[in-house]
Amino acid sequence: MNANVADIIKIMEEIAPPTLAEEWDNAGLLLGRRSKIVKKLLLALDVTQEVVNQALSQGADMIITHHPVIFKGLKQLTDAQWQQELMLQLTEHGVAVYSAHTNLDCVSAGVNDVLAQKLKLQESDVLNSATGLGRIGTVHPLALHQFAAFVKEALQADYVTVGDAGKKVHRVAVCGGAGSDLIALALKKGADTLVTGDIKYHEAQNAVFSGLNIIDAGHQPTELPVMDKLADRLSLRFAERNLHIVVNVASETLLLKHL
Repeated sequence: MNANVADIIKIMEEIAPPTLAEEWDNAGLLLGRRSKIVKKLLLALDVTQEVVNQALSQGADMIITHHPVIFKGLKQLTDAQWQQELMLQLTEHGVAVYSAHTNLDCVSAGVNDVLAQKLKLQESDVLNSATGLGRIGTVHPLALHQFAAFVKEALQADYVTVGDAGKKVHRVAVCGGAGSDLIALALKKGADTLVTGDIKYHEAQNAVFSGLNIIDAGHQPTELPVMDKLADRLSLRFAERNLHIVVNVASETLLLKHL
């Protein structure tokens, strides 16, 4: 049975309800017609030229991303700016784009649950109960350098940056993407270590001198694992509804690498 963009949106909203998105977010259908028939679907963290090329070569009818391709208001849509140029390419080929951002971060089996599972956290629970962001759990006690090496391997990160507060790793908080706002809460919840991305110098300084180890594994590596999980969940729901849709996960090159 065929499905259109509106059908895919309905299923995505079952998985990651838009009501869970932060007020400042821009999740939802950002490009395309709801009536468009979808036979091939591509999942990606971002809309980049790399992802657009894959979508077009595969004949994808729709892309589902984590990061919104449109975040702030647009005053024009031209080829003068790289993101707008990508939207023009997708529009010209009739490819729709839907984004599940902070709602996918906080929902069960979303970004942070998958990250906690990848890092083998036991007795994992929500870190920020008000928003659903972050997770906290335990690991078998390890030296920080040992756990950091495990994180790097588990997330297939090119590198990790470590801030050593002089504590063994046992109670670990995680937040996919940029999670520096959760440093104080991680400390309050008794974490000795926070794994996240995009930690700035003064944020790391505050964490370490407050007694919290920091492992910055990068924005992409902490969020990319959810894509395979989302593909599995969508494929299962499509099969349950007898919808014939091919689901692929884009290959995305890490933006930041060690030279």
